[in-house]
Amino acid sequence: MSRFLIDRFQGMEGYQLGEQPKDREYIKLNANESPFPPSPLVLASVTGELQRAQRLYPDPACTEIRREVARLYGLPMEKIFCDAGSDVILGYAIQAFGGGGRPVCFPDVTYNFYKVCCRTFGVPFHEVPLREDFQLAVEDYRGRRGCVFIPNPNAPTGLTLTLEQIERLLAQDRDRLVLIDEAYVDYGNESCIPLTTQYDNLLVVRTLSKAYSLAGARVGFAVGSEAVIKDLNALKDSFNPDSISTLSHAAGAAALRDQAYMRRCVGVVMETRDWLKEELRALGFTLTDSHTSFLLASPKGISAPEYAKKLRERGILIRYYPQPRIDGYVRISIGSREQMEHFLQATKEILAAL
Repeated sequence: MSRFLIDRFQGMEGYQLGEQPKDREYIKLNANESPFPPSPLVLASVTGELQRAQRLYPDPACTEIRREVARLYGLPMEKIFCDAGSDVILGYAIQAFGGGGRPVCFPDVTYNFYKVCCRTFGVPFHEVPLREDFQLAVEDYRGRRGCVFIPNPNAPTGLTLTLEQIERLLAQDRDRLVLIDEAYVDYGNESCIPLTTQYDNLLVVRTLSKAYSLAGARVGFAVGSEAVIKDLNALKDSFNPDSISTLSHAAGAAALRDQAYMRRCVGVVMETRDWLKEELRALGFTLTDSHTSFLLASPKGISAPEYAKKLRERGILIRYYPQPRIDGYVRISIGSREQMEHFLQATKEILAAL
């Protein structure tokens, strides 16, 4: 830290991303990236954009992406916000709607970026404990006045809330904003975007990094009331109005147009996930009922960090969280069937050697 850094940022620790090592070839099952390339429509669109408009600044209104989202969900474009990845949108939401003497509320076992972002912007937060089985009980948020951030499905537990449960959460306090982070909703779950027509205290945040195979493009969008979207636009316009590059804009719009390709890829991931879940249970692993593109698993006969270490030695990366309640678990992203068969064989070899 330099002597010029203000006190609030002294000792600051950023969000720990999934490891991206370059020392050798790895099977990367640690960052919830898609095992599939983007849609062919994406590749054609980006190629055309390279030839056409790189000399021009990008469209700050993200018109094409917002138009595709509006078409998908039957919504006016004024209810849609777009920026360079869902994390940026989450950061804007914490600045815009957090604080004011009311701490932001989120589960104690969830996406750690919420906590890091709150600390970065000096916004107080409160962690609401999940139940013993990692389930989120919406009743535990009753009476809490600060805005609520909930991933649905949750990460890294993989568990999900029903739309009825989310409606109960929204109805608890119509003057409290509820942000639902739907990064993994496409993996067999129901989006609560339609509820934004009934509840002006709902903001839904989505990413194209997972199901749409665009983690490198950094594209996210949010859906909410026109008033809330205007708030987000005000922050964006004052800080980084043209944050999405022309290439990412073209890629995002094309990916949203090719819903059939996305559904095929997601279907394969879900099928592989369910197959691997049963294989690991047969080996004695304990798993949550994941509704995402990953599994949260506790290995049998070996500690979670040692298991992750031995897999790494074999060229396979998974994610271990040294945090209370889940330090006996690892998170395993679902790759291709070939990658998961290789992972399973390595797991069997590790357990056999114990």
